[in-house]
Amino acid sequence: MSVKAKFYTGNNKTYLALLISAMGFQNVYADFLEDSESSIYLRNFYIDRSFDRVKRPDIGSWTQAVSGKFKSGYTDTPIQIGLDASVQYAFRLNDHNAKRADTIIPFDTVKGEQYNDYVKYGATLKLKYNETELKVGELYPMTPVAFIDDSRQLVTSYAGAMLESKDIKDLKVSAGRLTRINGREDDEYRKISLFTGQASSNPNALGSDGLNFIGLDYNFTPKISGSYWYGQLEDIYQQHYAKLAYSTQIGGAKVSIDGRYFNNKEDGDAFYGKIDSQSYGLMTTIQNGDHLFSTGVRKNEGPSTFPTLTGYAPQPFLHAWSNLGFVSPEEMTWHILYRYDFKGLGLPGLSTTLRYLHGDNIYRAGMSDNTEIEKSFMLSYVVPEGKLKGLGLQWMNINTDTKYDKTTNNPGAKWQENRLIATYTYKF
Repeated sequence: MSVKAKFYTGNNKTYLALLISAMGFQNVYADFLEDSESSIYLRNFYIDRSFDRVKRPDIGSWTQAVSGKFKSGYTDTPIQIGLDASVQYAFRLNDHNAKRADTIIPFDTVKGEQYNDYVKYGATLKLKYNETELKVGELYPMTPVAFIDDSRQLVTSYAGAMLESKDIKDLKVSAGRLTRINGREDDEYRKISLFTGQASSNPNALGSDGLNFIGLDYNFTPKISGSYWYGQLEDIYQQHYAKLAYSTQIGGAKVSIDGRYFNNKEDGDAFYGKIDSQSYGLMTTIQNGDHLFSTGVRKNEGPSTFPTLTGYAPQPFLHAWSNLGFVSPEEMTWHILYRYDFKGLGLPGLSTTLRYLHGDNIYRAGMSDNTEIEKSFMLSYVVPEGKLKGLGLQWMNINTDTKYDKTTNNPGAKWQENRLIATYTYKF
């Protein structure tokens, strides 16, 4: 691993130059190196979740991560060539709750304990022509059909190919195929499957051969934009996504309104059975100076839970996505968020976020309606200047309350979680 990490740190531009020269790029590698970026990212992460009402032991861990990234420029050729590489490594700092699976460290089901450490690494080939770029290898998509998860320690990544083109004015075209996923609490690339509440490393999960997708994002006017995306997780589900958004300035406030729609159906051999799920969401956001306020409502329809990917990969394009997800059949969710930036009080870098989500009318055959509530508070500080510029500190407190168990009329889980995170990025 040390050899790979050495390549990624960005201290070996001479080595890279010699390597590229040997490949016949003597006259074109300058931009490849001169426009490159290298960084090391440190994250110290403590998480503790305690349960009320139901008798379940606490879970959590304290870990340290070190990640290195290298992003090259492009060769001076008709089809420009680039290369990105990354390595992520995390290790456990204490033995508290190590015998229980949490949502960060991989869990060894044979030994019945968390790993002491784990690592992810990958590389991405980049090919670019005008405003069209193809990436092959390790990918970090942030799309309606697949998304990364950086809410824990190491970031979710995918393997596959993705094309993005902005050659047509006001239109971005995206297309690709993802064949593997490396979940937030996993150290291997695995077939993409449906999340059913089991760990991302579940060896019995029915995996798809690939997730195919195409997306169109278009700016109709400076104030109105729209999107359409289609995804096919082969033999599991097909997904349609549409969005229409409007933004404007009213006095000193920025106001935006957007509506989003998902439609999910089973595909091919339907490894997970029939899927019938739709979601409609409408949200308004107002930002005025140091204040940001947003509120909205989302309605799920159909008898199926909204499908999410292996390892609880997030779906933030769903209005009201959060820790609980609010993805149950027929669920109606309303949510409100308030964020304040303290720079107006002479404290630049300090901000706070409060959020409340309430879901009800959950469909469960032959059972009473269920409800679930989530409340969260986050306090963040990023050093704005000086020798420690970029150092970030964050505290997040989350409280959830689910009235009933998902499948019975027994009491549901009620838990409180605290996260303490310190981060720092050093760029070469």
